[in-house]
Amino acid sequence: MKRAIGAALTSALLFPGLGQLIVLKRPARSCLFLLPAAVALFFLVGSAISTATVVANEIAAGTLQLDIQLILQRIAAANPGPAGSTASGVLIAAWLGSILDALFRR
Repeated sequence: MKRAIGAALTSALLFPGLGQLIVLKRPARSCLFLLPAAVALFFLVGSAISTATVVANEIAAGTLQLDIQLILQRIAAANPGPAGSTASGVLIAAWLGSILDALFRR
């Protein structure tokens, strides 16, 4: 397997930028993808954990009934808004960018 394909698969299947770091041995280039993707993923996971904690506490306190429709409505109302959309976009862009960069490296 060519190194470019191995790097693209590593970045696609594991995490953006890992192909550049592990396979291509280009640490500076990998930071272009690793750092923004890690920050975006950290924000998204933190937001999801925060929402889950609030919903679980409301269920435990009895202020939110154990009804799937009500729970889904509560989760939808707690979305992170534009920041969540931006973080999702950054994560997707970093993922696709790292794959394309590995495939078409120079």
